[in-house]
Amino acid sequence: MKTASFHLNLLKETERLSSSPVRLRVLLPLLALLSCVGMVVWWGALFTQLLVVKSQAQSIEEDIKTKTKGHSEVLSRQAEVREKTEQLRQLEFYRAGVRHVGESLALLAEAMPLRVQLTELSIVPPPPQNLKPPGARFPLAGPTENVETQKLVIVGRTTKETPVQALMESLDGPEFAALVTKARKIKSFRQDAASQNGGKRLLSFEIEYTMPERKFACEK
Repeated sequence: MKTASFHLNLLKETERLSSSPVRLRVLLPLLALLSCVGMVVWWGALFTQLLVVKSQAQSIEEDIKTKTKGHSEVLSRQAEVREKTEQLRQLEFYRAGVRHVGESLALLAEAMPLRVQLTELSIVPPPPQNLKPPGARFPLAGPTENVETQKLVIVGRTTKETPVQALMESLDGPEFAALVTKARKIKSFRQDAASQNGGKRLLSFEIEYTMPERKFACEK
């Protein structure tokens, strides 16, 4: 006759041990410690990277400031160069507008007839410019008349008309183109009662020549 066997489990639930070689109460604190160490390493890496990025940003910002200052200086220099170039261009215009009559006057001395005695040789300055505002509603785009025309006045004495005619023919030549134009006016031609040459009265004359207009354009 077989008898039934009974198994009694007298262990409490908290007294049971796991079959794993690593106890859970040991593993959990270890995992928590490793997690904390990982977080510290991660935050350290982020902090280091943040410092590196800030340093790079500061370096780039300083480089930008330096280059901005240099760029501003370059722009200032370029503006100064443009201003000086424009001033030189204006001065070239004024240089081109200067009358060069020395050579022509030297040729005039050689072409002067022997029987002509000069008493005056003058260049009349141009009339003053009208700087008053125009009366029109809209200002004019430019002058309506030439304000740069000057006159060359030749005054002298001679024994007869022939030397004066020879002088005027000489002045019509191309070598005097820089001094006078074809436009001339004989303002007076009469006997001078105050002067005599061997008992013969001399003829006094006054001729007014229009000088060429000044050209301010530079020759290329």
